[in-house]
Amino acid sequence: MQKRTAIVSRTVALAALALMIAAPFAAPVLAKVGSSTTCPPFYLRDEAGRIINPVTGENTDQPYSTRQTCGACHDYETITKGYHFQQGWDEIRDDFSDEKPWVLSPGMMGKH
Repeated sequence: MQKRTAIVSRTVALAALALMIAAPFAAPVLAKVGSSTTCPPFYLRDEAGRIINPVTGENTDQPYSTRQTCGACHDYETITKGYHFQQGWDEIRDDFSDEKPWVLSPGMMGKH
């Protein structure tokens, strides 16, 4: 019984490792969710393009890079102009809200 458990455990571990190795090389495919598309599962990457893996602790001391992570599938120059990326950074102004003077934009930038 222990031998069988060990074999199954090793097989599952090898399959997981194979998927982790192959995933970055797979052609990017957008998943359909309702009427919109979303990104498939992906790895966060650091500035050098190395995978950040919190499970194994690999490169977890490095900040993630939007250019390396998102730019692998998306036009980086285009996505950095979008609201999701900017979160109001491009709309910050001191007089944004008379009622709440600490709120500086419609996004998360300038709120806290």
